[in-house]
Amino acid sequence: MLLLPFVILAQRKPKKVRDTTKNLKITALPVIFYTPETALGFGGLGLATFRLKNELKTTRPSSIQLGLSYTTKKQLLIFAPFEIYKEEERWRVVGELGYYRFFYNFFGLGIDSQVEDEEVYEVNFPRLRLSVLREVLPNFSVGLGYEYDRFSNLKIVEDGALDNSKAAGKRDGTVSNLGVLAFYDTRDNIFFPTKGWFLQGNFFTSSNFLGSSFNYSKFELDSRYYQKVGKKQVLAANLFLANSSRNAPFYDLYYLGSKRTRGFANRRFQDNAELSFVTEYRFPIKGRFGGAVFGSTGTVAPDLGETFSSKFRNAAGLGLRYIVNKRDGVRIRVDYGITGEGGNFYFTIKEAF
Repeated sequence: MLLLPFVILAQRKPKKVRDTTKNLKITALPVIFYTPETALGFGGLGLATFRLKNELKTTRPSSIQLGLSYTTKKQLLIFAPFEIYKEEERWRVVGELGYYRFFYNFFGLGIDSQVEDEEVYEVNFPRLRLSVLREVLPNFSVGLGYEYDRFSNLKIVEDGALDNSKAAGKRDGTVSNLGVLAFYDTRDNIFFPTKGWFLQGNFFTSSNFLGSSFNYSKFELDSRYYQKVGKKQVLAANLFLANSSRNAPFYDLYYLGSKRTRGFANRRFQDNAELSFVTEYRFPIKGRFGGAVFGSTGTVAPDLGETFSSKFRNAAGLGLRYIVNKRDGVRIRVDYGITGEGGNFYFTIKEAF
């Protein structure tokens, strides 16, 4: 099934006129949100899309996003993810710079954790994510990646569920991971794909030699598929599986409650391994407005092998979209996901996957 895109897209398109004009496009919007762990939050989001000098007009645009939020619980979130393309997409630099003073949920480990056991812990950390990849075959790239988080001022409930658990990293610590990445990408648009595949595999390892407080490794496989249905509708699917070794710190565990599994409280179920699947039907409404219907199922377990026999948790929801950048297809996303335990709102820029 995966051979067809390789065959069809094995040859590059003929070169077209290079873009030598000013092509920077900036999108900015205010943000206001509420979640149980943050209370009321407000700030702003900005997205700059552009092509580097002498890049073809037909290549994917580079982008830099900047977000700044502050909450009534005195939490601070500063983040700047970026994705840069060079030499007609032969080079790709992807990453994030950020600083977070934030509260996270902890319900315990495993798919059977109880909602009444919820605790909230506070932590501060700067963040660096950087991956440099080179295309070695048409649409197939490999490269190196680095992850850094320096966790400090970690405050947990004394004699609580987290304090009494066997989870690693219950005190301040540093995550410093070095890894290899490979991906296959035939999407027609990075912001709003209507067809194609995105397959990415990562393997990271952490050790004292790299300045880490922990010795562990992790593997991830992220598989996405997009298919146009009718004239303007899109069916999107995402299969994600991941596994980390037993001594991974609890703040780097996999969890349900992310953008893949919208509806669950943040980090509602977490463990060393995750297996999740989400489908989404995206459709136009009128003008710049569009909508989405999505559903997901997923589980976590002590290791990847156990996820296949573990209990799965389901979620579903509806979303509204508004195109803020027609040139590149950038959208504001408002989603409401619901589970058997309740629901959650999500308001941000760009699609969930």
